[in-house]
Amino acid sequence: MIPLSCSKIMHLAAFSGILLLAAGAGPALADPLAVTVLAPGVQSPAGITNNYETFNAVTPSGGTLTTNFNGSSITGTYTGDFAILPAGAFGGANGSNFISTTGSNSSYTLTLSSPVNYYGMWLSALDSGNNLSFYNGNTLVETLTPTNFIGMLGACPSTTNLYCGNPNNHLDATEQFAYLNYYDSTGTFNKIVFSENSNSGAQFESDNQAIASLPSAPGTSAVPEPTSLFLLGSGLLGFAGLFRRQFLLS
Repeated sequence: MIPLSCSKIMHLAAFSGILLLAAGAGPALADPLAVTVLAPGVQSPAGITNNYETFNAVTPSGGTLTTNFNGSSITGTYTGDFAILPAGAFGGANGSNFISTTGSNSSYTLTLSSPVNYYGMWLSALDSGNNLSFYNGNTLVETLTPTNFIGMLGACPSTTNLYCGNPNNHLDATEQFAYLNYYDSTGTFNKIVFSENSNSGAQFESDNQAIASLPSAPGTSAVPEPTSLFLLGSGLLGFAGLFRRQFLLS
């Protein structure tokens, strides 16, 4: 446990409030994605046995990684600030390799050769800088923020929230791990940007990234908690997770 002074706690609380106000001020998008979540501990997509990238047998070349998602007719190209890492406290589905951003305020992009209406990933070690943006060409479809993710998965740490902590090694109990599905019922997307928008040294970790064109979204609908008090508490817990992350890394 890392003790925090009263002044640090007050600064975290104030900053959490600013984040919430900023999130509430964002523009409404005409083509919002439906987001569903699989059961705690599930680390692979539901009903998709082949077309997902595990990052277990790939080697980036010149800062670029190209995949056919294990036999798909669609090619995906990863560019930007990313690395393929071995399993650890913060990622690696079923103890395998995973993909991550590589530094503070860094990002990478997945560009698809053809548009799809479904994308899935095992989100691991959620932190306050993880942002996920979907595009159709250069048109933004939607951006999901840490506040969105916490609303879907609940706050951590928790003795009752089974999305808290890495299910493979039981580390990092202050952060959320879950397989999430993103589904566009009225359109498509062909580009996804993974961003780590913080200076904390944390990263955006994920694994088992799946793409498809589906008639409906798999999994259970994730309904955000409506109360601002819950969101404020979740924000504080998210920041506490960053201190925990620094402790684990040290």
